[in-house]
Amino acid sequence: MISVGLTGGIGSGKSVVSEMFKIFNIPTYNSDSQAKILMEINTDIKNEIIELLGIAAYTENLLNKQYIASEIFLNNTLRNKLNNIVHKYVIQDFMKWINIQIKSDFVILESAILFETGNEKINKFNITVISPFELKFKRLKKRGMTDSDINKRIASQWTDEQLIKLSDYIIVNDEQKLVSKQVLSIYKDIISKINVTTHPQNYRSD
Repeated sequence: MISVGLTGGIGSGKSVVSEMFKIFNIPTYNSDSQAKILMEINTDIKNEIIELLGIAAYTENLLNKQYIASEIFLNNTLRNKLNNIVHKYVIQDFMKWINIQIKSDFVILESAILFETGNEKINKFNITVISPFELKFKRLKKRGMTDSDINKRIASQWTDEQLIKLSDYIIVNDEQKLVSKQVLSIYKDIISKINVTTHPQNYRSD
């Protein structure tokens, strides 16, 4: 099964793009959401996180997101250690999931830190969603985030320029270009490339 990576900075709209791919019956694995689930139900992950961040990382067996965020966003070393802990379990879970996706042309692996963790290497193609800073800021404010938290979160992530250099496709979510049209174009292109690879006898260059 072919996997296609999907990433973008916080507030860029990658989850919206992910939902659009579902219209074409493309299964999507949201590694960020799944990571949070695994961090609460997987005892091995919980033990490693507590060892790294302390017992305050959990409150009544639930992830203390506010505490963890305050600990890692300005500490690159700590953030990378946490990502490495969670990453290995998420990939194991993803590989189990992808093995049962047998009725689709490809699957989407959605991740906010796709390139930071090296997960782009397991994908045939990688897509990055970009958006102007002002729009990302406005969207995050609507989520109830403070200006300080927004700036910290954005500063902790790779820049759009870094992501673009490593991506096969770029989707611009600037409220001017139609995102749905861009998704459709990318979907068609991926399908055509998959067909050329798997059925080269059907490919015509004219």
